[in-house]
Amino acid sequence: MKIGIFSSASFKVSSKNKKLAKSIAEYLKEKGVEVVTGGSLGIPGIIAEHTYKIGGKTSVYSPDKNKKDHDKRHDNHCLDFYHNKKFIPGFTARSLAMIKSIDGAIVLNGRIGTLSEFTIGIEEGLPVSVLEGTGGITDHLRTIIKISKKKYPKDKIYFTSSYKKAIDNLILKKKKKN
Repeated sequence: MKIGIFSSASFKVSSKNKKLAKSIAEYLKEKGVEVVTGGSLGIPGIIAEHTYKIGGKTSVYSPDKNKKDHDKRHDNHCLDFYHNKKFIPGFTARSLAMIKSIDGAIVLNGRIGTLSEFTIGIEEGLPVSVLEGTGGITDHLRTIIKISKKKYPKDKIYFTSSYKKAIDNLILKKKKKN
């Protein structure tokens, strides 16, 4: 199973969210889940790097043409922490390719890129677990869904403050699908 991490590339990560990111990595590894990110620093980078260091599987979908271009960008995470590397130029193209390759996503904290991945994901029918209480765009997703005036299947978007419930929800959705 593959779970995407939709979160902020910001260098400024609170100590609470750093601790949470490492706990998420450990639980994903324990459950045998592959971590998939867009190759940024911040929370996705922390989760990917910790997962890799503890022996879990990781994949990256970089929005750059190649490794050389990826390494030039200041907000990109080191590719050494990923088992599988894909380069899909452009953020929207990268996000769509990543979304099409994963079984579900965890959304936490985040900014505009996280919002973009969240909305593309739900439009594509991807099961998404929103981790509330992590700040950023996640604090506004219930309102955004409400004002969008579009009905989404209730079983596709799951809100919780428990990272374990968020992950378990996505694993259960995958099992039901198979």
